Formats: sequence, C-alpha cells, structure tokens
Amino acid sequence: MPNYRSAVVASTPTDVCMPIYCIVILLLILQAIDVKGQDIRIENNEVSIETSTRFRQITHDGTPKRLPVISPDGKRIVYVVDLWLTKGPRKRDRGDPEDVVETDTQGKVLRHIIPKGYIPVQFDRLEWIDNERVGAMGCGHANCVYWVLEANSGKTLKMMEGGFDFVWSHNRRWVARRFIGDGDPMSELDRLMLNDDWVYPSPREDMLQRTPGGMPTHGHIIGESIVWSPNDAWVGFTDMQVPEGDNYVVLASPLGVISRDTIAGDVSFNAQIKWTDDTHLDVTAAARTFNLVIVGNELRDVTRSQ
Repeated sequence: MPNYRSAVVASTPTDVCMPIYCIVILLLILQAIDVKGQDIRIENNEVSIETSTRFRQITHDGTPKRLPVISPDGKRIVYVVDLWLTKGPRKRDRGDPEDVVETDTQGKVLRHIIPKGYIPVQFDRLEWIDNERVGAMGCGHANCVYWVLEANSGKTLKMMEGGFDFVWSHNRRWVARRFIGDGDPMSELDRLMLNDDWVYPSPREDMLQRTPGGMPTHGHIIGESIVWSPNDAWVGFTDMQVPEGDNYVVLASPLGVISRDTIAGDVSFNAQIKWTDDTHLDVTAAARTFNLVIVGNELRDVTRSQ
C-alpha cells in the first residue's frame, strides 16, 4: 500500500525551505509588489517610496537629491544628486555638475550615470521612458539637451541637442520636440521635430516661403501643448503663423503626413489640446473650446456655434 503520509510529510514547507529563508524571500516579493506604481518623494534629502501602509525611506547617505522616479515595473529608481557622492565616479566638492544615480527599491546603488557629452547644467527633468531607458534633460537659455540612457549599463544611447518639450508617444517609439533653429535666419522661428526628422513646417514649404536672398517671409510659433493621440497615429499642436497672425491646429504623423485646419479665434501660446479618442480632439483657447475630428488624413473643425 502506498505510504501517502510519508509523501505528505516529505513535501512540507519546512523540508523545501527553512522558515527564515522563506520569510525573507516572501518579504522581498511583497516589497517589490508593494511599490509598483506607487509614489516616491524626497524627505530630508533622502528618498522614500510609498507602500500600502506608509512611506519607507530607502537611502541614508544625507546627500541632497532631486527628481526621483520609479520605473514602470516598480523595480528600479533613478534620481539626481547635486553634489557628487563620496563613492561616486567623481569626488570633487563642486556642486554644479550632477550624477544620475540608479538604485533598487531597497536603496542599493546599482550604478552612477554621467551622460555622454554632459555639460555642467542642472537637470530639469528625469524620467523612465520604459523599463530599459531613462530620459534626462538639461536646459540652457535658448535650448535643451535630452539624453536617452540605457538603464542596464548606464550607456548613453542618444543625445538630442536643441529643442524643448520632448514629448514621447505612448508606445515610446517617437519623441516630439519644438525646435528653435540656431545660427540661421530661422533662429527664432519654431519647427516640430519627430525624433531627428524635421516634419513641420515641411522643409519644402520653408524653402518656397523665402525671399530670393534666403530670408523667411514668415514664421511659425508652435504652442506649448504637444499631445499624442491615444493610438500614436498623430501628434497635435497649435501654430500661429507670423506676421499674418493666422491660427492653426496641426496634426503630424510619424509616417510624414501633415494635416491642419484654421480655427476662428485667437490661439495663444498656452492653448491646450485634449484628445477625446483616436480621432477627436478639443482645443481650449481664450476661454473657448474648439472641437475637431480627423477623417482619413483631413482635419476638420466641427465646433458648433457658441
């Protein structure tokens, strides 16, 4: 007769793993689950992460820190130190250059990251692009620099010089930025870039709208609201053409298609765009909301009379 009692006894947890080790493993699993998608903040120069019951401090070195962000999967954290850490890759006392520090959720330092081509300016923005890439941005007087960093190695994957905003598509394949040219007649006139491609106004349109001497006949002022559609088919923004003062809502596609429509109202730089679904968007400007729809590749203003 089979010895079922022996089989049950042999498979008890105490024979598979010692209680203390099981408890440690369980606590580590629970902590990893506990912080996923939770808040993170700086308190008294230290990083704390939100758990289901409280904020838990995970760093203890006393060094001032900024811009803490947790990865989408809740497994890693990055933040900026304004003073180089004693055990970091640089050990001077100057406080203007900075490190991006990557840790696990227990505060263990995994690596220090100094972007390739880094210049001594404060980082204005730090973000996880996805679970494998970190974005860091620093701005000067007229333009910003945005670095794409590999989280697993600290290597600089890409450095984008010039522009503002740097708005990623939901699928993280495209980044839109409002670019101000430097060193040419268009130096104060805006362009929209997708990754490294100049998409609006098109280079052809720009060439046709110049004088025989090469000077632009008019320019474009792109608004601060640059928003991707939920399906990432379009990025929407506003544009005021100068000196005419014509106001446009513009959609640019990563496939190179541009669609735009004029709206009957003043559009300020801070007009706001909101997509309501993949084809409908609202533009709020001067206390008025305009309703637009994209049909095929044609943008239409369907605002009712107000």
